[in-house]
Amino acid sequence: MSREISHNVRRNYAFVIAAGICFGTTGTTQALGPDAISSLSIGSARLILGALLLFMYIKLTRTISVPVPKLAMWLSAIGILTYQLTFFSAVKQTGVAIGTVTALGSVPALTGLLDYLIYKERPSKRWFVATVITTVGIIILGTANGVADFDLGGFILAIIAGGAFGLLAVSSKRALVQGADSTYVMYKVFSLAALLSLPILLLTDFQWLATTDGAAMIIWLALVPTALAYILYAKGLKGIKPGVASTLILAEPATATILAAVVLNEAITLQGWLGIAVVATGLAYLSIEV
Repeated sequence: MSREISHNVRRNYAFVIAAGICFGTTGTTQALGPDAISSLSIGSARLILGALLLFMYIKLTRTISVPVPKLAMWLSAIGILTYQLTFFSAVKQTGVAIGTVTALGSVPALTGLLDYLIYKERPSKRWFVATVITTVGIIILGTANGVADFDLGGFILAIIAGGAFGLLAVSSKRALVQGADSTYVMYKVFSLAALLSLPILLLTDFQWLATTDGAAMIIWLALVPTALAYILYAKGLKGIKPGVASTLILAEPATATILAAVVLNEAITLQGWLGIAVVATGLAYLSIEV
């Protein structure tokens, strides 16, 4: 029985890491897409199309679930919508390095804090050590190409983004522990978030959606780092603590850096490779918890 539990938990870890890898394709995809598009427009369109794809998946697989708790659904939807808006705005103000380091680096700690406040779950010592290791790796990786001038407003937005993703993790976990199907939860959350984001899309210039490059970009963003990624993330989250999942998700920036080098021909410095190695070490250390 113990081996079976250990196998299931490791499988959940693999789901979340795979989700982080999917998330890591976002930056490269946007870089290959049309120029001068509002990040708010992209984020809104991504949520709406992602919700549609999740709806199609639910119908094709005939997924049936118990009702999702309304409070958990609303908090999760607000979390993912806020993350979309604040993260891209933070990166625009502070630059990719500081914005990414601050937002993603703060996710595990803020998620662990929210998990404790809501569930009274104390994080394990291994989670704490792994979070420190991976956060150090993110800092090394994010500052590998230098650090831009500090922007207080952008820094605050990045912290809010980290907290918003933590809110998504903790709130959706509450729905999962009450018996709701993981994919169905993501479908309901993204449907509500898409509805909330629709006015944002309508208030921005969305003509880029009618172009070949724009359509290709948004289809990939909605399919891989949204629908597929959050299906994997929810499946993994169902069997592990939100704080652990938020540490494992730090596979995202390492993936993004490698893709930038391979696809966009961006050079990875020795410090960049060191950061990737440190992140991988932290993830590996956390994954041998069971």
